[in-house]
Amino acid sequence: MMRIVSLLPTGTEMLAAVGAADRIVGRSEHCVFPEPVTARPVVVRSLTARQVPKNDSRAIHEAVRKLRLENRHQFQIDVEALKELRPDLIVAQKICSVCAASHAEVEEAVAALPNRPEVVYLNAGTFAEIFSEMRGLGARVGLKQQADRVVLALEERKARVEEKTAGIERSRVWCCEWMEPLMAAGHWIPEMIAAAGGTDGLAQPGASSRWLNWSDVIAYDPEVVITMPCSYTIEQTLAEKELLTKRPGWEKLTAVKNSRVFAADTELLHHAGPRLLEGLELFAHLIHPELFPKPAGKPFRPFA
Repeated sequence: MMRIVSLLPTGTEMLAAVGAADRIVGRSEHCVFPEPVTARPVVVRSLTARQVPKNDSRAIHEAVRKLRLENRHQFQIDVEALKELRPDLIVAQKICSVCAASHAEVEEAVAALPNRPEVVYLNAGTFAEIFSEMRGLGARVGLKQQADRVVLALEERKARVEEKTAGIERSRVWCCEWMEPLMAAGHWIPEMIAAAGGTDGLAQPGASSRWLNWSDVIAYDPEVVITMPCSYTIEQTLAEKELLTKRPGWEKLTAVKNSRVFAADTELLHHAGPRLLEGLELFAHLIHPELFPKPAGKPFRPFA
């Protein structure tokens, strides 16, 4: 059986969805779904997370910036552990060097391995690309038919949401990916907002997330604000909510006046895999609660 190491949650969740979870022999510290994968050894950890407090957006940003300026790695890959695990395939990414080990970091680690495993890099920025990568990864691990079935079901699920939001009045939405400094979520998030019946005037579909000035937010005056700092839990987001609520003019935003500011489960939004459809249905409820029921579990909390 193929031995796979996944260096990011997206890869782990894709592999699990197509039926290859039992082939994963190593993971990143952020790979915690599905729960059984947490029994696998961790082979990559964030250096930034060990240097700064978990609830300090500005300190995290500055630590990442400092590592980049010094041309230093942001992640530590355990090469000795990889040697022991002897993977046939490593799943990594190229889309963001902050959220997971970068292409350069992975290539450096792989060069030190005696068996030189194949590396599959995920780089999707849209739903179409995500679905294509899931099909491709499924085929690579010998589960093409299963992957095709999973992707078809996900495409149909997305289409059902889009059918309900077609032609309706669209709310202005801001998805806040970072609170200090401010960031608007890009890549697949604007596409999710559109599918859920909103409009995103602060980011472009498929484009990178972008830094904002507070004046940009004031001028846009979002009707719905969804906070989703990358890798944060809902509790961590709410613990730092004053980074937004203490800004001048916050209380004048339409979203604030109508109590439509939320902290969301970031795992459903930042992992570009099958659980994005749960994120889409969450967006649909938050933007159009009159059309979409509240999702099961606790994937969001309102700002109090």
